[in-house]
Amino acid sequence: MRDPLHWLSIRYKLAFGFVGLCLIAFGVGGYFISQVAKGTLEAEILKRLEFQSQAYATDLHASLEMLTRRTEDFASDGYIRDHLARIVNEQDQVVADLLRGELRRHLQVNKLPLEAAFMDLTVVDAVGSVVVALADESSRNARDLALWSKDQPTSMTSNVFADPQDGSAGLVISTPVYGLLSGKPIGRLLAKVRAGIWISRAMQTDRLGRNRTVEDVRLRLNDTAGGCLLVPTTFLNYTGPAESTLPILEGRGLEVLPPGQEGVIDEDGDDDGRIYSQRFPIGGSGWEAEVRIRASRALAPVSGLQSEFLIVGGLLAVFSLMLLYFPMHFLARPLVMLRLAALRIREGDFSARVDVSTEDEIGDLGRAFNLMAEAVENNTTALEGAAKDLKERQAEVQAQRDRLERVISTMRDGLVVVDHHGRVLLSNHAAGPLLELLPDSQSLGKSRPESSPVRRQCSRDQMLNHDGAQGCGECLMDNKAGPHSCTLEFGKMVLEVHATPLPLGTNGHTGRILVARDVTLRVARDESENHQERLVVLGEVAATMAHELNNPLASISMFNQMMEAKLPKDSELLENVDVIRRNTQTCKSVISELLNYATTAAPESGLVDIHGILEDASRFLRPLAERRSVEFEWQLDAEAVEVRGDEVQLRQIFVNLVINAIQAVEGGGIVTLCSMQQGDMLLIDVRDTGCGIPKEQQADIFRAFFTTKAHGEGTGLGLPTANRIAESHGGGIELLESSAQGTCFRVRLRLATETVV
Repeated sequence: MRDPLHWLSIRYKLAFGFVGLCLIAFGVGGYFISQVAKGTLEAEILKRLEFQSQAYATDLHASLEMLTRRTEDFASDGYIRDHLARIVNEQDQVVADLLRGELRRHLQVNKLPLEAAFMDLTVVDAVGSVVVALADESSRNARDLALWSKDQPTSMTSNVFADPQDGSAGLVISTPVYGLLSGKPIGRLLAKVRAGIWISRAMQTDRLGRNRTVEDVRLRLNDTAGGCLLVPTTFLNYTGPAESTLPILEGRGLEVLPPGQEGVIDEDGDDDGRIYSQRFPIGGSGWEAEVRIRASRALAPVSGLQSEFLIVGGLLAVFSLMLLYFPMHFLARPLVMLRLAALRIREGDFSARVDVSTEDEIGDLGRAFNLMAEAVENNTTALEGAAKDLKERQAEVQAQRDRLERVISTMRDGLVVVDHHGRVLLSNHAAGPLLELLPDSQSLGKSRPESSPVRRQCSRDQMLNHDGAQGCGECLMDNKAGPHSCTLEFGKMVLEVHATPLPLGTNGHTGRILVARDVTLRVARDESENHQERLVVLGEVAATMAHELNNPLASISMFNQMMEAKLPKDSELLENVDVIRRNTQTCKSVISELLNYATTAAPESGLVDIHGILEDASRFLRPLAERRSVEFEWQLDAEAVEVRGDEVQLRQIFVNLVINAIQAVEGGGIVTLCSMQQGDMLLIDVRDTGCGIPKEQQADIFRAFFTTKAHGEGTGLGLPTANRIAESHGGGIELLESSAQGTCFRVRLRLATETVV
C-alpha cells in the first residue's frame, strides 16, 4: 500500500507520528481502557449481585422452610385432625357448628400465638371449602386460597398478596392434613404469613457480612404468577428482633406489585433507567430473589476516566514536538542515502555502497549496510553455480523416480510407504484396502471402510488394540516395532500384510513399508480342505454312534410296545407311552441325521401340520422348561400351516430351537412361539427372554462345530443341522434379532401348494 504522506519529508513524518501516537495512545487507548474498566466493573457488579441474590435466596428459603415445618407440625396435631374428620362427616349442622367453634378456639389459643409470623390460620376440607378460619373466613380471597390449596399434593407456598383488611403483604403456606387411618389427605391447613417477619428473620443471618449502613441494592421477591414484592432497605438493614417492632410486624414499606408492573428501583438520585440485576430461586417454592442496583451509582468510580486520558495525551503530544524537532533534522539525509543504495542493489548493482561520516547509530547502520551488500554480492555468485548443479541432479532424480513409480504401479501386491509421522509417501493402486485401514488423520483423505476388518492371525504378541481397524493400522505403523505380519479379512477378501521398518535419511527417523498380498483363494482352499476333513471324521463318528445307539433304542422301543399292549385303553400312561415311542423314533432319526449331515439324503415327502409339530415339541420339552422355570406363550396367527416335507426332520428343527431358547433363559423367563403367513411362505418365530448372543459371535452360529455353550454342553451341530433341514425343505433359518432383552430366530418354510389360501 502506498504511503498516504509520500509527499511529506521524513523529518515531519516522524514528528507527526509521535504526536499522533500520543493522541491515539491516550485518546483511543484511554477510551478502550475506560471501556475495559467499565466492563470489568460490570462483571464484578454482576458477580456481587449474583452472590447477594444467592445469599438472600438461601436465607429466605431457610426462613420459609422453618415456617413450613411449623405449619406441618400444626397440621399433624391430633386434635385438628380429629375435629376436621368429624366436621366433614357430621350430618347434624348444629353439632358441626359446635365442632367448628371448638376447633377455632384451639387454633386461636393453642396454635396461633406460637408463631408471630402467622396472622391467620385456616382449615379447609378435601374439596376446597373453608371449614374454619380465624380472621378471614367469608371473603373471596379466603375461598380462592382454599380452592387453590386442594389441588396441591404436598406443602406449597402461594403467590404474594396484599391483605384485604389492612393492605399488609403476605403469603400462604398450605400443608395437607392426613386422617388417622387413611393415607390420603382429608383437608389442608393454610397459614397466612406476615411477609415482614419472614423477610426480617431471613436477613438476621447476614451471610454477606455487609456494611448495613451503606447498603445500595434493592431486593425484589418474584412469585410464580409474575407478581412481586418490593423490599425496602429498612428490612435488609434491620438487626433487631422482628416480633418486637411494629413496622416490621405490619410489613410497613413492603409493596405488592401485580404481574407486569416494575415499580421504582430507587427513590433518590437521577435514575437514567439502566439497572443491573441478578436472580436466584428461593428453594423449591417457585419464588425468585432478584437483586437490583442503579447503573449510574454502580459505575460512578469509572465516570470521567476517558476525558482525563485525552488531556494527558494532548500535553504529551506538545512536549514530544519540542523534543523531536532538532534530532529529526540530522536523520533525514543519511536515510535518503541508504534508500538510494538499496534501490541500486534491487536493480542488480551489488557494488553499491554508502559513505559513512558519523559514529552514531546512523553510522553503524551505514556500515552494516555496506557489509550486507558485500555478502549479497559474494553469495549471489556462489548461488548461481549451485543452481546449475542442482538442476542437473534434479533431472536425474526425477528420471529415477519415474522409473520406480512405473514399476510399483504395475505390482499386483499392495505397497505403502509411510514416514515417521504416519504420512503416506508412496502407494500403488493395489494398496487401496490397506490405505483404508490406516488412521483417518494419516490416510490422505481416504474414506474409511464401512466395517472394520477381522484379524485372523498376527505375529506380534503385544497389540495396541485387538478389536477394530484402527488397532490394526496403529499396530502396522508402529515405528518402534520390528518386522511382523498379520492376516486380515476385508469382507470376502483376505490380505496378508507384512510391515518392515524403513530408515529415512540420516536424521534417525524411521518409517514403515507395508506390503499386502491377496491370499483369499489360498485361505478358501485351506478352509475347504479342513471342512472336508471334519466331515470325514463326522461320518466315521456318526457311523460308530449309530451302531452303538441303535441297539439300546431298539430295546427301549420293543419294551415300550410291550407295555403299550398291556395297558388298558383308558390308561393315563398311554400318553407317556406315546411320548416314549415318538422320542425313540426321534432319537433314531437324529442318529440318522448325524449321518446325513455329511451326505445329501433327500427328506421324505408328506403333508405336515406345523402347529402340531410345535405342540409336540413343547409337550416333549415341558419337563425341561419347568425345571428352569420357563413358560411357553403362543401367538399362532397363521391360517395355512401345512408344508410338504419330512415330519421327523421338521420336528428336529423346532426341538433344537426351543431347547436353545430354554437354555438361554437364566432364572426363569418366557419362550414365545409365533406363526404368520407371508405369501406362499410360513414364518415361525422362536423368541426367548434370555441374555442374547454376543454381536461378535452372531456371524458364526450357523457354522458347523461352533457353539456358544460351555464345554461339553453342545456339539455345534444343532443350528447347522436345523438350517440344512430348513433349506432342504425350500426355506431357511435366520437370526432375526438378539440383544440383552432376548433372541428371536425365524424359520421360513414353503407352504404346501394345495393349502395356500
